[in-house]
Amino acid sequence: MIFSLTGRVERLDPFFIVIECGGVGYGARIPVNVYQAVVSGGFDTSRELFTLVTRSVYSEDNAQLFGFIDEGEAKLFDFVRSLNGFGPQAAMNILSTMGAAELLQAMQGSDTASLVRVPGVGKTKAEKLCFEAQSKKARLSKIVLGEKSGTLPTQNTDELVTQALVSLGYSLKEVEQAANKVNKLEEKPQAVTRENLQDWIRLFLRNL
Repeated sequence: MIFSLTGRVERLDPFFIVIECGGVGYGARIPVNVYQAVVSGGFDTSRELFTLVTRSVYSEDNAQLFGFIDEGEAKLFDFVRSLNGFGPQAAMNILSTMGAAELLQAMQGSDTASLVRVPGVGKTKAEKLCFEAQSKKARLSKIVLGEKSGTLPTQNTDELVTQALVSLGYSLKEVEQAANKVNKLEEKPQAVTRENLQDWIRLFLRNL
């Protein structure tokens, strides 16, 4: 079982990272905030060592590594995948789309309206997630998230969001069509920051 990795980032996508530790490259699926933290910490020059909190998930025919910004976020991932009907892939997709703080708040308050904005999560699944979460309310209340904030280096917004959406399985054509709609909107974030990147992604998702 691998619980953390500290090394140099060799590859970085919005939802995937490769960290070299002792000459071995470890690949892990990550939520958007990990991508943001690496970019703001000097990924382009590879001068900074980066620590990733990890969870190993094994099945009969596969072994996967998932990476997080801190132990609180990793515990939230553990919590969601422990719920009946929600495995590691579903847990990561929900966490990646909503962000840890909003997901935790949604489960604590049974906010199905926020959960249905996640691709693949309809009303029935959102209600099931809230019901299952409330059945383990004592454990949920013990999850404490750290606060990570800051500003990303200047980067083309469409390019950054495109990388994220393609990683989620959308085609370039679908993303381009959404971008045309988003560009016509009067109200949208003015700059990409570590705090609003997920808002940009949600904005595109609503127009896909």
